[in-house]
Amino acid sequence: MGPRALALIIDLVIIGALTTLCARIVGVDSHGWLGSLISWLYFATQESSGWMATVGKRAQGLSVESLDGRQLSFARASARWAARLLSGGLLGLGYVLAMFTARRQTLHDLLCGTIVVAR
Repeated sequence: MGPRALALIIDLVIIGALTTLCARIVGVDSHGWLGSLISWLYFATQESSGWMATVGKRAQGLSVESLDGRQLSFARASARWAARLLSGGLLGLGYVLAMFTARRQTLHDLLCGTIVVAR
């Protein structure tokens, strides 16, 4: 399993725990709007922060940056999160695309002009 896949698993476990906790506090179904909100904020705030990476990516020594090496804006990180829906929604083929691109970019990376790099 590659570092990006392991980073995603770590992030999904954290998001699942946060969503479950918040859903119990608020009293709603954790798989609805609350889960989407937490997922978006989790990815967009961390990937646009000075860390340029989520907890999972940091654990794997990875970061997300623009193609020119700059930190993502919150808007671009949000667009990247939304574009993940396409990567996963196409039977996961958007993620598989990383195996066939020179810079190992997924569909959401290509659409948003981003790249995941080792730190």
